[in-house]
Amino acid sequence: MTQSTAPKKLLLHTCCGPCAMWPLERLLEEGIDVTLFFFNPNIHPAIEWQRRLENAVKVADHYGVPMIVKGCSMPQAWLRRAEDGDERCRYCYQTRLSCVADQALADGFDAISTTLFVSPYQNRDLILEEGGKAIAERDLAFSPYDWRDGYRRGQTMAKEIGLYRQKYCGCIISLKESSYWERISQEHEQLAIWGSLSSGGLAQQAVIYDAGKWEKQSDRFLLEDESVK
Repeated sequence: MTQSTAPKKLLLHTCCGPCAMWPLERLLEEGIDVTLFFFNPNIHPAIEWQRRLENAVKVADHYGVPMIVKGCSMPQAWLRRAEDGDERCRYCYQTRLSCVADQALADGFDAISTTLFVSPYQNRDLILEEGGKAIAERDLAFSPYDWRDGYRRGQTMAKEIGLYRQKYCGCIISLKESSYWERISQEHEQLAIWGSLSSGGLAQQAVIYDAGKWEKQSDRFLLEDESVK
């Protein structure tokens, strides 16, 4: 069911560090037990996935909240849908929200939501629709927050703690359509060395996660050996 009351234990899908800032401010002010969930196979190329993971890690550390990391960059699935328009976006929301619902059910959360709700550039109606489908046959609630009024404040907060703020949505199609394509491509080349990011070891392991079929657990991070939903 869609939930309008505050959840007790929330698994928050996290698309990137900057978009998590304002939602976390509000959720923690409300005293909600929140865990971040970084599952974004829609972020391409792999070095960009690593870059956004790095910033999500910074946000988790900044607020002192736990974070689950799962999956890797999967451009082929999005390239196959390059001509699908809004249906490609639907697939993107569906893939991520169904995975967060599975994780929430397995780990005893009572509700899920997503930091996508902070962005005025996302298709809120599609997110609501796919979120509702994700929890339809599960004993979970989907919390339809509207954090858009804090989007600019969140971006300012991200800048204040030195977060990378991306210039495209995430998938390889949106990158190619971006007016920043050339500049972003140059940045990706410069970041191609793993050691350029402090979480490079974690991110490198996560990138090979599907092919290597391995599992790693620590106090703050969990990467599971499970197929992408």
